[in-house]
Amino acid sequence: MLPNRPPFCNLCSCPVTEETGPLCPRCRRTSYHFDQVWACAPYHGAMKDLLHLFKYRQKTALRFFFANRMAAFLKTHGISLSAFDVILPVPLHSARLRERGYNQSALLAQELCRQGQRPLTAPLLQRVRNTKSQTTLRQKERWTNIQSAFTIKYPLAFKHKNVLIVDDLFTTGATTSEAARVLKQAGARRVVVLTLAIAIQPSTGSSA
Repeated sequence: MLPNRPPFCNLCSCPVTEETGPLCPRCRRTSYHFDQVWACAPYHGAMKDLLHLFKYRQKTALRFFFANRMAAFLKTHGISLSAFDVILPVPLHSARLRERGYNQSALLAQELCRQGQRPLTAPLLQRVRNTKSQTTLRQKERWTNIQSAFTIKYPLAFKHKNVLIVDDLFTTGATTSEAARVLKQAGARRVVVLTLAIAIQPSTGSSA
């Protein structure tokens, strides 16, 4: 299971080639509300299998391994958690949380913050719509499905703050973009996404 290695897309960290240029095809055709994405590994092979176990098969102990990989990626690329005033996971709706029993993104964020000796922000970003699973939808449907899914408790907590959103998988970017939109509306200065894995565009030579 290899880490994500440059050259990266300047926006989403998807591997790019000389032919694709500084932005991947996905970012050239999409407008996002976040400022940048750091993706630690391509979503294929062993990473795809392990992430499925972590997310759907109750293999929550994998959070330690995954957080180690994320911390190693940050260290390799000179990224410090101390640059962020707020660190938070993508929230699940309460119904989905009861069904699954845990929020995989929250587990990653908790362990990453523990290793980095940084406080995890209280759950001020909340998911208020129990949307359909994004994995069952086509690309355009994902953007419609996630609209108005998030709200913020105590918006002043984000005013002029640099925010890091932690997630498990970046595919279309619809979910994290919508979360970033709400955070920016609350006054966040900068919103960056840190994701364990990223689905690779077919044109880069890897399968999504």
